[in-house]
Amino acid sequence: MTRSIHTGASRRSFLRAVGGLAASAAIPQHGLPLVTGLAGMAALASQSSHAATTSGYKALVCLYMNGGSDSHNWVVPTDATGYAEYVRSRGELAWAADRLQGITVTGQAGGRSFGMPTELTPLRSWYEAGQAAILANVGPLVRPISKAEYSAGVSVPAKLFSHNDQASTWQSLAPEGAPSGWGGRMGDILMSANAHPVFTAVSASGNAVFLSGSSVSQYQVGVEGPVSASAIGSANLFGSTSAGSALQRAYAAASSDRIQMEYARVMQRGLSANAALQGALTGVNVPAIPSTAVAQVNAASTTLDKLNLARQLRMVLQIIAANQVLGMKRQVFMVQMGGFDTHANQMRDQPTQMAQVAQSINYFMAALNSLGLQNNVTLFTASDFGRTLLSNGDGSDHGWGSHHFVAGGAVRGGAMYGQFPSTALGTADDIGSGRLLPTMAVSQMAGSMAAWMGLNASEQMQVLPSLANFSGQPAFMKI
Repeated sequence: MTRSIHTGASRRSFLRAVGGLAASAAIPQHGLPLVTGLAGMAALASQSSHAATTSGYKALVCLYMNGGSDSHNWVVPTDATGYAEYVRSRGELAWAADRLQGITVTGQAGGRSFGMPTELTPLRSWYEAGQAAILANVGPLVRPISKAEYSAGVSVPAKLFSHNDQASTWQSLAPEGAPSGWGGRMGDILMSANAHPVFTAVSASGNAVFLSGSSVSQYQVGVEGPVSASAIGSANLFGSTSAGSALQRAYAAASSDRIQMEYARVMQRGLSANAALQGALTGVNVPAIPSTAVAQVNAASTTLDKLNLARQLRMVLQIIAANQVLGMKRQVFMVQMGGFDTHANQMRDQPTQMAQVAQSINYFMAALNSLGLQNNVTLFTASDFGRTLLSNGDGSDHGWGSHHFVAGGAVRGGAMYGQFPSTALGTADDIGSGRLLPTMAVSQMAGSMAAWMGLNASEQMQVLPSLANFSGQPAFMKI
């Protein structure tokens, strides 16, 4: 493997990472022992001479499911013991056995078997084809902890079970108010490889802390492309025929007022970026979204080409397909879908949600394959938290650990990574009502993808400071 070495940048990255580790080791509420920080700094020292590898093109796509997805029903044990435990725990939230399609599984205890509901058939097909994998019982962790340590409040992540805080923690490793996310911090390191650094971190679904960094600023697009500032140069703005051109001149004019100059600078940067992207997209041709019928929650059927998630993914595809025109080497994207806070009507709404996610991913994966980019792009799912195994009578409540999917040609697919927990209540993994204590940390999952993106060990710990507290990372990526 060819590795670019930029000594000055690498030294700066090393110092920033050491500072980050030292700071995290000193924060009492995190419960991080000093030895952890020292071990992490030793690992940094051994690799500080290397910078990120950015040959070829690679992109990460986060598909975020807002509200906390009940993943207990996405991957279900089908062996006799496991399924019986699942039914006893879930009650009316359990799928009937004939709704489950078996999947090939490696890496789990002997005698265990698993299935996915029929609504996930398109995603199951990619899994069986070796281009998707399951990550079992993932969640935010400061370090590995036991149920007893959780009960004693030792090294417990802050503000568990809170939507805003846990959405932020999944995306940034810190509660609400975090200044940066791990996708953005990855972009900070990788953006220098891109001819247009402004397109390093791209959201097709509005502002997200996941894509915020210290240097990188997330670029936001709509499902139809760059959001234009239509007022600039407009022939009729609020009834005026001259206001549009006056606004255009104001943005271009010099000023001694610092606030005005900064505002004009940001606007000009946005206008320039929009023009560059619009020009690059002009020559891009990606497969259209099929007009497959899909159900809507509590509404009549629609078609996939009208589904917002599928349209977000198509926009991401277009930008990915323009990577050579734009001179991009590394990009991080985010798309989102809401409606997963299923305290009620879960068995009515969940099949529709599953079908929409599975069919949108199916379109995205098929399009990548047709463009020959399947090995260059990795998509993964995320959500605020898992949910309780125990039913509240019509749905499930806020939990912790959950199961997620990662898909792409660079994924070691057709396998389940991590330890799939027992679905019985009262186990060593159950901290109450079937809330699962995670056995794979978000930082471990993220670390595997960061390594695939070309970040070395020291850079991974710069992006994911708590990574030094874990003994290894799941090997679901082909690196």
